[in-house]
Amino acid sequence: MRMSVMAAAVLAAALYAAPAAAQNGAGAAAPPADSLAEPRLVFDREVFSYSSGGRRDPFKPLTASDDGPLFDELTLRMIIFSQDPRESLVLVQDVAGKVHRLRRGERVGNATVVDIGRSRVLFSVNEFGVYRQGVLELKTNQGASR
Repeated sequence: MRMSVMAAAVLAAALYAAPAAAQNGAGAAAPPADSLAEPRLVFDREVFSYSSGGRRDPFKPLTASDDGPLFDELTLRMIIFSQDPRESLVLVQDVAGKVHRLRRGERVGNATVVDIGRSRVLFSVNEFGVYRQGVLELKTNQGASR
């Protein structure tokens, strides 16, 4: 019995000493400092391609960018109406003061001119891929005489 207790104590000391020696570097010689090579860094870049198939590009922001003013920022300044829809012309002004000259089918910002009437202009407005109709009407002068 005494022999088995002594054998257990020797075995426990050996099991304890082996990991401690490995942590201290005993038993394994460290390589010389000048033999360590400089690690080579490699930068790989993932490249994505997207075939839209008629859908919106998900990598483009949903908010307006440099495409021009938003429809809600436009003010109708003048309509030059003609019976021939191709000759009608509208002038709209954005909040920056820039005047845009538009005909039927032309676009400013997120709005496309659909129809030009004598006192109103009908737009197709694209808001985050959803289209709606918007109308700008000329303001009438209440105090003006005819």
